[in-house]
Amino acid sequence: MRILIVDDHELFRAGLALLLREFFPNIEVLHASTLSQGVKHALGELLNIVFLDLDLPDDNGYGALAKLKESRPSLPVIVISADESVETISRCIELRAMGYVPKSSSPEALHAAISAVLAGGVFLPAASIARLRCDMGTDEAPVSGPGNAQPGGDSEMSSASGLGLTPREFETLAWLVRGLPSKAIALRMGLEDITVRKYVSHLLAHFNLRRRTELIVMLADKGIKLGVPPVTDPAHDRSLSAVGQQRTD
Repeated sequence: MRILIVDDHELFRAGLALLLREFFPNIEVLHASTLSQGVKHALGELLNIVFLDLDLPDDNGYGALAKLKESRPSLPVIVISADESVETISRCIELRAMGYVPKSSSPEALHAAISAVLAGGVFLPAASIARLRCDMGTDEAPVSGPGNAQPGGDSEMSSASGLGLTPREFETLAWLVRGLPSKAIALRMGLEDITVRKYVSHLLAHFNLRRRTELIVMLADKGIKLGVPPVTDPAHDRSLSAVGQQRTD
């Protein structure tokens, strides 16, 4: 497993890397102190996950996340930040992060975040999920289908049939969680963009939701895991990036 940490504080990077090696002894950790260094690593390396700080010297705020996802659309990004506001977490979800870990979190939360993302799930701070669902108006939104996922970080891997989805809808959901726009998902799945858009519409209707961000929060709340995502080739991601820049979803 290869992880990239993008943070401008060397001591924090070293401490995070040490903690990650305690959880995953065979992990390989790459470091970047600026967004430009992080993007360079992302474009040239096979990576499983990026840990990204929002406050970087060469691009502060949401721009860093947007640029990283633009250059490597299918690469899972976990934001790790001192900012614990629900507004910031919500914005990061909109910008297609797969996880958010406040820097005040316990080591167990960090382990839960990386375990969830490696299993094709989403991790958000438990304290923020209720507020996010309230703000989105999805407090009582159910998970429909014959097999509702078990809540919590230790839930079993979900399946298409367990969630009441077709195999193609399930695959679409897995790529949607990774942060790919519909045009890039269509390229990945060898489908027309309009077909993927129909799958996304079916997914939202199936879960009684209106937007992708609501879907992501629901998956985090229910602990739904969609399977171990592949390590994507940076060269392939460049083609995804090209179509992703045309997205309208």
